[in-house]
Amino acid sequence: MRRRIAAFTRRALTGSLLVALVAIIVASITAFAPARQAPLSPRFNHVMLYVSNLETSIAFYTSAFDLQVSQRIGEMTVTGPDGTPTTRQVKMALLKFPGQDFVLELAERSVENGGASPHLQHLGVDVRDIAAAAERLQKAGGRDFSGIRTVRTMGTVAKNTFFKGPDGESVELMELVSGEF
Repeated sequence: MRRRIAAFTRRALTGSLLVALVAIIVASITAFAPARQAPLSPRFNHVMLYVSNLETSIAFYTSAFDLQVSQRIGEMTVTGPDGTPTTRQVKMALLKFPGQDFVLELAERSVENGGASPHLQHLGVDVRDIAAAAERLQKAGGRDFSGIRTVRTMGTVAKNTFFKGPDGESVELMELVSGEF
């Protein structure tokens, strides 16, 4: 009986030693692991579009994509370099994809008949299923569908299509097939 107790004690100690040794190794490795880096700065954080009707554009972008209105802005105070504040009424909305920080900023302002600003070429949106996203965008009111194309560059293959939004702004859907963008 004493031999069995002694053998059991040796195995228990060996097992405990093994657990302790593994814990020490794990702690040593994680102590030297690189720390998580702070978010990049500078980084892009928003794109702003002038729209002729804020409510129409909100309805379009929230229907076409899973964007959510994160903030509505009705008044803005800007303090100039001389310290003088100027307050004005505005009609703006900030839209975000759930779980993302990048903002689509919409501001109601008269838009010329030519559509979007000549300084904005297009708004690109990455999607996982371009056919389903294109159908959804058409149902939301997207117009001038270009058709789905395949684009190949050095090591990258993607499918894309273009639409026009409510004010004529160009919206690109892009599904990455292989490579990086």
